[in-house]
Amino acid sequence: MCYRRSMATKPRALIIGAGISGLSAAWWLDKAGWTSVIVERAPRLRDGGYLVTISGLGLETLMRMNLAKDLEGLTYKFEENVFNDNNGRELLRIRYKDVHGGVESLAVCRDDLARTLAKALPESASIRFNETLDHFYDDGSKIQATVKSGDIIEADLLIGADGIRSSVRNESWKDVDCLEHLGYSYAAYDFEKKDVLKSDCVSFNGPGHLDMLYALRNDRVAALHIWRDDMMKPKDEENNFEIVRHVTAGSVKLVADVIDGAEESGSSPIMDRLTMVTLPKWSKGRIVLLGDAAHCLTLMSAQGACMALASTEILGKELMATKDISQALDNHERKLRPIIEKLQQRSRNMASMYIPKSKILFYLRNLLMKLMPASWVASWHANAVKFEVDLTKS
Repeated sequence: MCYRRSMATKPRALIIGAGISGLSAAWWLDKAGWTSVIVERAPRLRDGGYLVTISGLGLETLMRMNLAKDLEGLTYKFEENVFNDNNGRELLRIRYKDVHGGVESLAVCRDDLARTLAKALPESASIRFNETLDHFYDDGSKIQATVKSGDIIEADLLIGADGIRSSVRNESWKDVDCLEHLGYSYAAYDFEKKDVLKSDCVSFNGPGHLDMLYALRNDRVAALHIWRDDMMKPKDEENNFEIVRHVTAGSVKLVADVIDGAEESGSSPIMDRLTMVTLPKWSKGRIVLLGDAAHCLTLMSAQGACMALASTEILGKELMATKDISQALDNHERKLRPIIEKLQQRSRNMASMYIPKSKILFYLRNLLMKLMPASWVASWHANAVKFEVDLTKS
């Protein structure tokens, strides 16, 4: 079947990926007078994922979408994070209100944010689940795309919002080496387990790895593990939980119990390398990349979801301001790129701070955390959060 667009109809975007970027893009394109077809590989919106904190430009975007209030009932308000060494000795406690108290923010799970965006989709947008992009061609005046089912979709704009492994980027930027590995990998998962934690959030840090456990609603526990890439062995790649066990072998019994409980529950960890995407340009002709496909910041920045939301608003408003698609894409990139580049540099710096690679640096960092007043450490984190928020507003 061929879906063609007549000159009398609204312009159409074909969006690959029903994540935060793709769903938000469809919402803003509707405001610009466009229609959207979202193609998603999964059979439904994806579950799981770690917590994200929405602040700065991202929060302002949600407010202008009238979705901030919808998310308030889904937010988490943690009291404190208890930092421990890999033997379980407490190093310090940081209260979240001391870190985020001066900055308006929402802490939500990625899947809750995605579902909220999906519920807000206008009638001009549709999602085709269990579908993938087969091939596409930009003839200068339109996009001709064929999807796995065999349907041909004609569109005015192709948006790659399909994450760090973007098929759109891999096809259109195939000669560009754009993946920058930070030297770390991560695993994230959650499962039902009652009363396993004594605090909202506890962290255990050993040489080369960080284990963070935090409580979710409905008696669920979530875990995030980050480790040096060289701690993985090739044979471990057969089983994700075996990889996590290997890299956390020197941590406390609580971490091992959580890993065992998650595997027994049937949970499946999300696992990948901490990798940024650094492209010289995010668009080509009638093709544009958004979110992680264009400029993955990694979870170190804590601004990936925020920038995905803000980026789609900028794009929608630029397409509203001009019918020249090329000009709109250039304006979108000109406004966003300086912010992204600064946040990516922070990601490079933060990885070495939170997870020292050598034992000497690890013990020196822990000694410093033990000796410094907690208020000093909280102030440092608060200034970092404020810097990131101010940066996105600059």
